[in-house]
Amino acid sequence: MANQQLLLRNLHTFNVAAKSMSFTLAAKELHLTQGAVSHRIKVLENELGFNLFVRGTRKLALTVEGERFQRTLSKSLSSIFGEIEDINCTELHGKINIGMSPAFANGWLLPRIADFKRRYPRFNLNIFSQEEQDFHKNHLDIAIYYGESDLKDMYRQRLFGEKYVPVCTPAYAKELKIYDDGLASLHRVNFIHALESNVWQRWIKHFDLDVNLFKHFYCVSHRDMGVQSALHDVGVAMGRYQFVKQYIDTGELVTPYPSMETEMSYDVLCPLGAEKRPKVHTFIKWLESQLS
Repeated sequence: MANQQLLLRNLHTFNVAAKSMSFTLAAKELHLTQGAVSHRIKVLENELGFNLFVRGTRKLALTVEGERFQRTLSKSLSSIFGEIEDINCTELHGKINIGMSPAFANGWLLPRIADFKRRYPRFNLNIFSQEEQDFHKNHLDIAIYYGESDLKDMYRQRLFGEKYVPVCTPAYAKELKIYDDGLASLHRVNFIHALESNVWQRWIKHFDLDVNLFKHFYCVSHRDMGVQSALHDVGVAMGRYQFVKQYIDTGELVTPYPSMETEMSYDVLCPLGAEKRPKVHTFIKWLESQLS
């Protein structure tokens, strides 16, 4: 193969091009010409012995070999650059990439994140709100997800458990006379469903109730939209307790029906060994401080 310095240069060029799927954008990021990027990729392909890109007339696409190679390369480069960052850090500073679901970001992290800024002003945070965790796509340092299946080579730490609780405003409960009739009032309330969630069905089954959940209902695309709808007297939403607790504490929402426990939890995830890196360790410890 070519000398190691040229090989590393071309590997980095490929990784940048694979992320943007554009030689033009890669050239701009690397301060090169498009022709120089294309040449580096071609040299790398010759050295590797297989094509990395399918070069279409309008857009690039990775070959099967290219996708496989990019996954491994991205992980390796992220680890290398992370080590360099940690070695150069004499104080707590740097950038942390964090991934989580939109519900966790809006319902738990963002209301608390100002405290992290006050404690660690030299850290910069990139917060990625996404349902699916992909450590390599956004070069995540750490992620927080709910009820995810076990992943290989990952550090996992439980933050807290969860329970589902039906919520509505005090005004709505009064208007529908929910407290007067208890569970019987379920036959006339407006149920707020979240798209692709069957939590209301599981709640009904858990308490062995015979209620038509779709006689009166609204459906929203995200769970936090359901809670916001409930806050505006639209009906009864099913909330995750950790995300609606603030509204219950202030009296904006009430819980007229029983809650349903769940065995799933919110967990901190990061590549195995990364939990010892100073910036990741610092953020995990801050999360723990928010629970005490």
